[in-house]
Amino acid sequence: MGNILTSDNSWIIFIIIFGGLIGYIAIMQRVESARILKKFDRTSIILMSFGVNYFGLESEPGRPARSTGCLVLSLDGLYYRARHTNRELTIPGGTITNIEVIDVHKGKSLHQKVIGINFLNPDGKVDRAAFRIPHPARWVDTIKKRFMNRE
Repeated sequence: MGNILTSDNSWIIFIIIFGGLIGYIAIMQRVESARILKKFDRTSIILMSFGVNYFGLESEPGRPARSTGCLVLSLDGLYYRARHTNRELTIPGGTITNIEVIDVHKGKSLHQKVIGINFLNPDGKVDRAAFRIPHPARWVDTIKKRFMNRE
């Protein structure tokens, strides 16, 4: 009986790894969804995206941070929760002043286009959070209509 892991059967290893990756993504999405549904009533959620990259706040010292998690647009504003850390951000809808497409955040190039959400922080100063969101146009349109009364 030959070795099952020969080069002729390397596709089996690929399928196992690919299946494991898909399973991991599905489990993590279920965990994130359960976490969000504990925090929000289903009827208050307008949009929700998994796999969102968050680059931190403009006001935070240091280079742009990067974490991946879930972004929720609720009736009250935006909420971000990182997948693997306790990093959270809440931006009340009434504090959002502008949304723009940016590629520089905290003075550093991100080497990609992301959404910059400008808002007033609790001190009344303008701050900006940067996100790479799946289907960004949908998010921008919905945020503008909901909180900025613009199309």
